Amino acid sequence: MPQSLIFILSTMYNGKKVHAVIPARAGSKRLERKNVRMLLGKPMLAHAIEACKKTKYIDEVYVSTEDPTIAEIAKEYGAKVIDRPEELAQDKVPTQAVMKHFADVNKEFDIMVDVQANSPQVKPENIDKAIAMLEDKKLWEVRCVNSEGLEHGAFRTATREVVYWNGLSAHFGVVVDEAIDVHSEEDLKHVEEAMKNGNLS
Repeated sequence: MPQSLIFILSTMYNGKKVHAVIPARAGSKRLERKNVRMLLGKPMLAHAIEACKKTKYIDEVYVSTEDPTIAEIAKEYGAKVIDRPEELAQDKVPTQAVMKHFADVNKEFDIMVDVQANSPQVKPENIDKAIAMLEDKKLWEVRCVNSEGLEHGAFRTATREVVYWNGLSAHFGVVVDEAIDVHSEEDLKHVEEAMKNGNLS
């Protein structure tokens, strides 16, 4: 069996192609250029890319951006780049619109995993758990929550069809992940200290 085919079979889940997309625009009001801020010697975006690459089920990792610097970082750490139109890189553009653009450009996936660039502690095993739950339970999407049951945006996985929906799906599951979203200098310091003490992605 060709080595490339062995790789594909080892990463697909139940024969479904799983692609991750990390939205990473240049602008940020609360923490300037947060996605490229250095964290433990590498850009924060790199931690999200590496988490995706450590999973068992993700076949391809993409970064959606309008920024050349972010695109270069994405390529350096092994992600493919989706060129995001400027109109989809503004403050009030919902993430769902970025996901729809990703699905329009990329026709190859069956399952999409949306991973935040500013959640560097996200655990690969929890992403895999969400992918398996989505497929095994025949759900529409799986979201992540913290240990108190509160939803946050570290990652979300959904079928291709659900990416195009405008409303919230009712048939979904949740996976617990304690990743902290970085939105401020204080968040950045807190996450860096936590990761230094072993709470790594």
